[in-house]
Amino acid sequence: MAEIQIKSKLVHYRQQIIETLFDLISIPTVNPPGQYYKECVDYLSRRLSEWGIEHEIIAVPDGDYPRFSILGSFGKKKEALHFHGHYDVVQTRSPEQFEPCLKKDRLFGRGSSDMKGGLVTMLFALRLIKENNLDLNGRITFSIVPDEETGGHLGIHYLIESGFLPQKCLGMLMPEPTSGIIWKANKGALTLKIEVKGKSSHVGLAHQGVNAFENMVKVVNSLLQLKRDIEKRKTSMAVAPPQANRSVMLIGGESGSGVNFNLVPDKAFFTIDRRFNPEENLEHAKQEIMQVLAEQRKQGIEMDVEVLQEGESSIASSEDQLGLALKHSIKDITGKTPQFELCPGLCEIRFFNKRRIPAYAYGPGLLEVSHGPNEYVKISNVLNCTLIYTLVAQQVLS
Repeated sequence: MAEIQIKSKLVHYRQQIIETLFDLISIPTVNPPGQYYKECVDYLSRRLSEWGIEHEIIAVPDGDYPRFSILGSFGKKKEALHFHGHYDVVQTRSPEQFEPCLKKDRLFGRGSSDMKGGLVTMLFALRLIKENNLDLNGRITFSIVPDEETGGHLGIHYLIESGFLPQKCLGMLMPEPTSGIIWKANKGALTLKIEVKGKSSHVGLAHQGVNAFENMVKVVNSLLQLKRDIEKRKTSMAVAPPQANRSVMLIGGESGSGVNFNLVPDKAFFTIDRRFNPEENLEHAKQEIMQVLAEQRKQGIEMDVEVLQEGESSIASSEDQLGLALKHSIKDITGKTPQFELCPGLCEIRFFNKRRIPAYAYGPGLLEVSHGPNEYVKISNVLNCTLIYTLVAQQVLS
């Protein structure tokens, strides 16, 4: 079907796209802890069933907040293209962010940009292909997962460990909020929680205690030289903004100690969030930090180290068939030639790139407004991205 005919069909979906995005934003799938996941997955499943798109729900029991993923496919032939996305969102200080608001072309609400706007892109690209009988010489498979915002352990990682993913395919597309560029690579991440131990005592008998807070300060100070060394490292890849080319070691994103001002604290904690470029690797990043902590243990400081999150950096080629089809389709629809760049954070393309399945992120949202108090997505961008995903599927599976 010619591009102009696909565009005319998409116009008929505009109001339904807006309504679907309103519905999804109104379901507060906050992670952590993982609220309203079942309600969101049930909603998505109903939509897919209405359109006759085959899928299944995969449940992961997890105490008070079980996790649910959706796996599905359309088409019967062997060659496949995979769409992937997540439905969890970060926390917000105001419940009003779960009351979506449309102002001209901008739809405001938590998750509108990251990445429920992207999910709607995926869903309506599937619908556009199926309902309009677009001729594909292959299949589109898809996955919709929870827990991307906290590392994906009970989302995509569970699906991989259980053998559901990755299925053999030509490549993967993920509609993250990429601000008009294509992410072909991502930084890796290592997040640690360090708990320093002491001994509690009354302030009047402070000599009988061991101040965990003071020992924590010593540990943090011992990490500062490593932090300075790490931040001198730069990637050779293009990244936006350019200042994000450095490796990162954030100390104290979370921290705390004690239970009262007149008690020597017996516990103190802080976090380390290490983000490393594709030129580095997870094992080395971890080893550097552990060596510093080991030296502090030798000085008599007791501590426990908990890994909260870890993920490898990854990279796909700019010359792969899927990457080129995505680049050309974006230019055709938007009039702008996108750049291939490095995602400044962790991204689930890594799970596919690591397994030699070329994976790219491109979505309708803006990274700079995602997670913020005025998060929004442009409806025109959602429509364009839906069209782009449809055209890419046609090109790759022709």
